[in-house]
Amino acid sequence: MNKLQAFTLAREVIGASYETQGVENRFVGLVLLTGMSLDDINDFYVRQRIELVQCDILVSAQTNVENLEHEAPEIVNRMLKYIDCKLRFSVTKA
Repeated sequence: MNKLQAFTLAREVIGASYETQGVENRFVGLVLLTGMSLDDINDFYVRQRIELVQCDILVSAQTNVENLEHEAPEIVNRMLKYIDCKLRFSVTKA
């Protein structure tokens, strides 16, 4: 997203932040996906006309268990009903 979209995200979605992506005027928005933030994220997405190729949901987990099979939280499925963007997964050993 651009700088104005990044500022708007941080202002309109509680707990949202952003980081530069290494290229001038390119930013990555970070939002903890919760039931309370779901509608705000969707509203931001629609109003700012974010393209699907610019959107993803990162599911991050830390585990001590050797089995790396984990379920995505239910909130991820709910978000996909609003915005059908790609999923990324990160599993690290705690």
